[in-house]
Amino acid sequence: MTPMIFLMTHWSNWSNCQLGTEKQMQPALIYIPVKSDVVYTPNTLAKDVVDYFRPAGLCLDPCAGNNVFYDLLPAGAEWCEIERGRDFYAWGKPVDWIVSNPPFSHYAAWMRHSMKVARNIVYLTPIYKVFASGKFQDELFRWGGIVHIRRYGTGSEWGFPFGHALAAVHYKANYTGSTTWSRYATLN
Repeated sequence: MTPMIFLMTHWSNWSNCQLGTEKQMQPALIYIPVKSDVVYTPNTLAKDVVDYFRPAGLCLDPCAGNNVFYDLLPAGAEWCEIERGRDFYAWGKPVDWIVSNPPFSHYAAWMRHSMKVARNIVYLTPIYKVFASGKFQDELFRWGGIVHIRRYGTGSEWGFPFGHALAAVHYKANYTGSTTWSRYATLN
């Protein structure tokens, strides 16, 4: 199961806490699995994403799940999957491409880590995730930009548990050009 990030706080020393005394709290990240983040991509959809974007060089599927993207990536590709003991947040090796269906519950944090390790990122996601936060947009455009957005109808048309518009988004480091759009022609 993919973890969810919560920002929690705790007292640095409970034994010295006195009534009416303010204590500074220290933030800590706690990962809690979220069942709704486990959404497997249909083979037809994964194949179109990989065929359309044609990743090359060292590729990574950071949330491999059932390997639907990983199995389509070039030879020598790497993978992470928290349920199999490889946590993407612990990954630090630079890669040319990331291609996957990321966890939606902490998309911005996942993207921030992706931007630290990859030059090209293609994520299949509800399209609103890309535009949901001004802060995220600022961070994204300092890193690079959006090369292409390929639309796939809605998530429910592909068996995902949501009806939002679904797209594969190609982000690229240092990219300052325009964003192009395309649409997958036929659903299953």
